[in-house]
Amino acid sequence: MRKFSFALLALLMGALAANADSLVTVRPTGTDLVDWSNVGPYNTPITASFNFTTNNGVSGAGVYANPQPGMFPPWQEGGANPSLMYGGMIEQQNFSWWGDFAPNDLVNWAAGTGPLTLSFAQGYTQIGAQIDSNDAGLFTARICDANGCFTENGYRAYTNDNSAIYIGIESSSPITWVTFGLTYSANPNDIDDFAINEVTLDSPPTTVTPEPGSLLLFGTGLAGLAGALRRRFAR
Repeated sequence: MRKFSFALLALLMGALAANADSLVTVRPTGTDLVDWSNVGPYNTPITASFNFTTNNGVSGAGVYANPQPGMFPPWQEGGANPSLMYGGMIEQQNFSWWGDFAPNDLVNWAAGTGPLTLSFAQGYTQIGAQIDSNDAGLFTARICDANGCFTENGYRAYTNDNSAIYIGIESSSPITWVTFGLTYSANPNDIDDFAINEVTLDSPPTTVTPEPGSLLLFGTGLAGLAGALRRRFAR
């Protein structure tokens, strides 16, 4: 019976390995990206749920977890409908956002309405973005997908020099959504107050299809294990 247990354990470990994720902390080149320009210029209010397209024309949708009603943010003038729920703003480094992104980067600011979930019409092998807390000092960023979450520590210093940390997820199975957020902020009241700049996307290699092969291997292994168990209990 022990060898059957080992066989089952090996199959389960193989299935988990087929869906293994890893943290990415250095921005990859990417095969596609979301630069937020199609959502609007800086100082554009963003509704609680919104649509966007990547530079390669892939459709996507965003949802803020804690939207607020009416004019948002309240000190901005124009462009918002007081009867709608709002989640954030398109801002620009060096103009309306003073943080650690590269000069002139357009950013998606979830001003107290995060976390922010982005979903895509196709799966990717890697999704990530640079992230900045709204408050100076230490913060901990988090990114999640269907397989789990990763965190990374950062520091907001108002340097305007592209030093904001990059946080991303890489997976052997297609990633169709990710959630950006913070688990710690120097100001505890602003844990949902952060910004991300352009989102880097990596498409699966066209010559490699690991997921169907993994499923076939897993199914074949289970069939073999079932046959072995039938033979054992038939004795």
